[in-house]
Amino acid sequence: MNTYNLRSWLTLGMTPKVGPKTALKLLHHFKTAENILAQDSSTLAQFVGNTVARLIIGNAAEKAVNDAYVWLEQDKNNNIISLGDPAYPKELAQIADPPIILFAKGDLSLLNKQKFTIIGTRHPTEQGMLNALNFAEHLANLNLTIVSGMAEGIDRHAHLGALQGNGKTIGVIGTGIDRIYPASNKDLFHKVAESGLLLSEFALGTTPFVGNFPRRNRIVAGLCTGCLVIESAIDGGSMITANMALEMGREVMAIPGSIHNPVARGCHKLIKTGAKLVETTNDIIEELRIAPAVNTSIVTQATDDPILQIMGFDAVDIDHICNKLNVAATEIYANLLALELDGHITNCGNGKYQRIFR
Repeated sequence: MNTYNLRSWLTLGMTPKVGPKTALKLLHHFKTAENILAQDSSTLAQFVGNTVARLIIGNAAEKAVNDAYVWLEQDKNNNIISLGDPAYPKELAQIADPPIILFAKGDLSLLNKQKFTIIGTRHPTEQGMLNALNFAEHLANLNLTIVSGMAEGIDRHAHLGALQGNGKTIGVIGTGIDRIYPASNKDLFHKVAESGLLLSEFALGTTPFVGNFPRRNRIVAGLCTGCLVIESAIDGGSMITANMALEMGREVMAIPGSIHNPVARGCHKLIKTGAKLVETTNDIIEELRIAPAVNTSIVTQATDDPILQIMGFDAVDIDHICNKLNVAATEIYANLLALELDGHITNCGNGKYQRIFR
């Protein structure tokens, strides 16, 4: 794409009040970004109203466009892709409101790979984080590129799991690509930029406004062939992404959890309404028909430890453990600590412990 074309697309995509739907309406009629910018205000106003027409013709996007060019020259791994660019991901171009501009940092070739989304709550259980890590690593090693939203919790661990595998992961962010949010993910931001790909549709300098994240979620859903939800409250943001994926015709899957776990209820709702119940990565690769099923179960663990043998999937208090083993609490504190340090259980607080299944 030549410089003039890119500048035209940037001007269209970065103009205030011109979102994807407005831009698509204009593109449907005028065919190209250059043709749109060649119109006078009164012509454009017939389609988008006087205010938006004046913003387009008045070059209200000039600063954002110039900033984009400065950013583009700062690093060879910085790229800007427009909806008219051959590098634009085909899956995303097919959704109802594809982003007009994508700022990209990292390995652009990942946009041409088969992509799979893993999402979930920002406040997962220990088991949820392990599931995100393990599923992402296994799927990455099967040459799936893992997509997620760069949030804390399940998103973070999905990206980290993919990096532990073959390193192929795409992080979609809800700020300008020059911003790191949340700050706790600074390390992850740099790792994904180096080994994977970061994407954002927002102008440089855009702060983490709450309305940005549903827009980010549609990109997370739109890039994928399938979507796995690992722990979500029934009204969590991951449910929005999962529903978007369903509307886009993607395969939606969910891992069930304890009936007492509030961040399992979203997954249970999805399963009740038709999402595939997932226990192992076999379930995913069979659904996507990407490879013969392999023995990749990652949720079982054999042990002879009597404490672990009486612990199920729910958190249990120490009195329950003592009653089952017919021992005093003072006799098992050391054992509980050792199991916790070895990563077999987690201390949930208030005298409760939960087994971790790997």
